[in-house]
Amino acid sequence: YNGIMLGTFHHLFYTQDLLFKSLSIVWIHGTLEISSIIIAGAAGLVLGNSILFPKTYSRRQSFLISAKDGVKIIIGLIPLFIVAGFLESFVTRFTQMPIFINLTIILSSLSFIIWYVIIYPFKLSRREKNESTEN
Repeated sequence: YNGIMLGTFHHLFYTQDLLFKSLSIVWIHGTLEISSIIIAGAAGLVLGNSILFPKTYSRRQSFLISAKDGVKIIIGLIPLFIVAGFLESFVTRFTQMPIFINLTIILSSLSFIIWYVIIYPFKLSRREKNESTEN
């Protein structure tokens, strides 16, 4: 329901010519928070997929393997939720903050999410492949 509420408010702000201002305020914390919610949801979908399509494992084994991976993902997201909560509590409320600072926070958060969720796991995977081929 929060997604509907967020979209509705953004539409309201759009009709009042305040969309850029609302986006620059909400996404200060929303970049980390909403990205983390989407990633956590994807972990849940992987868990459900393991039950529906267990491949060569039993459903129980497939579920346990996916649950182990899902817990790792959720634990990795906890710091992001904490930082998003900090930003929401102490930074977002400064609506008169210069737009340069808003955009710096938003783009830094987005860059970190891209690094943490895409680039870093890719590098780890590549390193593991290289180590396994060397042995």
